[in-house]
Amino acid sequence: MESSTTNDRIFAPLHIPWYRRCQTLTIVVWWLLPWFCLYLAIHFLFFHNWYSTLFMILYITWMVKFRTFPKTGGHRQQWFRRCIWWKWFADYFPIHLHKTCDLSSDRPYIFGYHPHGIIALGGFGTFATEATGFEKLFPGINARFLVLNSNFQIPFYDLFLTMLGICDASRESCNYILEQGQGNSIVLVLGGSKEALDAHPSSKYYLTLKNRKGFIKVALRNGANLVPVFSFGENDLYEQVSNPRGSTLRSIQISLQKFMGYSLPLFHGRGIFQYKIGLLPIRHPINTYVGEPIEVPKIRSELITSKLIDEYHTKYMDGLVRLFDKHKAKHSDANSSIVFVDDPSI
Repeated sequence: MESSTTNDRIFAPLHIPWYRRCQTLTIVVWWLLPWFCLYLAIHFLFFHNWYSTLFMILYITWMVKFRTFPKTGGHRQQWFRRCIWWKWFADYFPIHLHKTCDLSSDRPYIFGYHPHGIIALGGFGTFATEATGFEKLFPGINARFLVLNSNFQIPFYDLFLTMLGICDASRESCNYILEQGQGNSIVLVLGGSKEALDAHPSSKYYLTLKNRKGFIKVALRNGANLVPVFSFGENDLYEQVSNPRGSTLRSIQISLQKFMGYSLPLFHGRGIFQYKIGLLPIRHPINTYVGEPIEVPKIRSELITSKLIDEYHTKYMDGLVRLFDKHKAKHSDANSSIVFVDDPSI
């Protein structure tokens, strides 16, 4: 965690250990990579030569017409997930993964990650890489971190995502992975982009979960156990402009979210060479707790009722609160609490 002297300092000191410089470099590259891939695609398409233009046309045609990996489990490469690069990424904050119980690898799971924060960096570091030791703590559990499909629309960036085992968060993708059984699991950031608007450092965690029940139906259809996951520190990585519910700014953000499909929180962190403003996250520990699984039976789609969905939705929320209450005093205000909400306009 950045010290008080760091918080009072504007510019970074000249003499910083190389391992910290490496950590910062990984975050910078992570931020710039999708934009660099987009730049390459545009450059090859319009500003290079005829064969690079032809290559890009063929690549985009393949993406649109033939590419299936975002919805069929991806092309996960463990050697890539184990690279020391990702260890530097996790140590920047740092991210710590805490196991609360064993998970049997004889069935699939749906991990619900909370809170979303601004960008769910803790979720990425824990489930899209092996930097925190997930494969050692939970052997046999093949978890896929799911994101919005729009992330796969950037040429070349889609290849980077699939090598990390990241997949599309569509229902089709969820069902395909869970149907493989035997530990094949998915990680959903259940609050989604709407919850990012509530990502303020605070003793109250507003989680957009009250009426989000689609994942319960997916779990019942596939007999996938539900596993609540909570990351203390996720909401502390950025400062967000005040946007209380009912404010003009929040109303504008909600309208944009409905139109664009994702929210636009106004936030800032730190810079590369100074600590006051920038897009890099603040160095703040993220402690991720994986809770106890909630047993879910496998039921045919036509037999799944609203009452059954509500029953397991309540069990999931109760399990998440128990996990939060058990560990909050270690990393947060002992009086902190979870507030379940539906739409951010409430």
